[in-house]
Amino acid sequence: MDCDLLILGDGPIAHSLVLALAATPLRICVVDSTPPGREKSSGEEERTVALALASLRLLRAFDVCLPADARGPIRQVQISQARGLARVQLSHELLAAPEGVVGEVVVLDALRQGLQTRLPPESEQFRRLPWGPVESFTWYPDRVRLDWGDDRQIEAKLLILADGGHGRLQRMLALQRRGWDHNRYACTARVGVPGSTAGIAYEHFLESGPLALLPRADGRFSLVWSLLPSAASRLLNASDSEFLRQLNTQLPPGLTPLREVEGRGFYPLHFQQFSAPPNSRIVPLGNAAQTLHPLAGQGYNLGLRDAVTLAALLREAAGQASDPGAAALLQDFQRIRRQDRLEIIAFTEGMNRLFALPPLPWRLGRDLALQAVESSPLLKRRLAARLAGIDLPFNSRIPDLELAHHAR
Repeated sequence: MDCDLLILGDGPIAHSLVLALAATPLRICVVDSTPPGREKSSGEEERTVALALASLRLLRAFDVCLPADARGPIRQVQISQARGLARVQLSHELLAAPEGVVGEVVVLDALRQGLQTRLPPESEQFRRLPWGPVESFTWYPDRVRLDWGDDRQIEAKLLILADGGHGRLQRMLALQRRGWDHNRYACTARVGVPGSTAGIAYEHFLESGPLALLPRADGRFSLVWSLLPSAASRLLNASDSEFLRQLNTQLPPGLTPLREVEGRGFYPLHFQQFSAPPNSRIVPLGNAAQTLHPLAGQGYNLGLRDAVTLAALLREAAGQASDPGAAALLQDFQRIRRQDRLEIIAFTEGMNRLFALPPLPWRLGRDLALQAVESSPLLKRRLAARLAGIDLPFNSRIPDLELAHHAR
């Protein structure tokens, strides 16, 4: 079997790329590289995705429909720190957006289903295969070949890694890696709050890292709590009442004590970034390209911008009957996406490290910085627009991404 574009991974980033390539003559093959029999990890069913406003607009352009009962609007973001007096409040009004939101919190399974529903039917132009992990890889100057054994082979002009970064493909393909371990665990859960979340997302910085509470459609919050390994070990088997007791001592200002918790899960936090030379005919996307700290929920949003950028370049190449895996095309992709990626990585890693510094005198300095941002409408507007994905670096703007600058 051969194709123009081979996508390894059958998740949201892979499907987003397929939708962004609609109506192209490219022959696309999507292979689920997940090992057979893999079960969901603890708490995975509670995972949510924070979709920035720009991402919502892009998904709308793809005609992706997300059910109302799986979408929690974010109308305001509050940023604060433990034992600090200042807080920054970023409202949707800063963006003057007709949607009336900064973003939405979407149940991950609902996002997957919404994207899958819009995929084209299988044909000679588009195939989905449940073949599992790749066994071997061979590179040629004009193509790549992947082998699954039992005479199952695919040759492609361009290989896209969109497996979430969980496989062994990066090592097999000898991709360049940089990264580090945060020595933290993220605790995810669904937590109940009396009354309503009021559409407020909280990003509260503790000495152990950020504690995020994201408003869900069911009136509860999705919790992402950064913990030291020792604290994560203690809370892993703690009773619900003990878990809530400790969580309620760490809450951001203005939030009433939480009363219920469901679906706790824990996973290690780290940063890593993979890259491939332009002449390799390989492009990592999404978490396979960069695994970010969950601070500000930028992972899928950044990966979606990567996908639509690559799709625009591939459509242009297809219109000119050019090689989709040409080094010049992949150099253009890296150049266009470099600044946006660097800024988001610097923001998430920088904020995480800044608020992890010792309390004194850094807490006072951070408080002053938060006060300065809160008192400046211009700074607040720029920060809100950047987090919403509608204010991108100039070099990162291409026609597809302009969808994110205008309401549809």
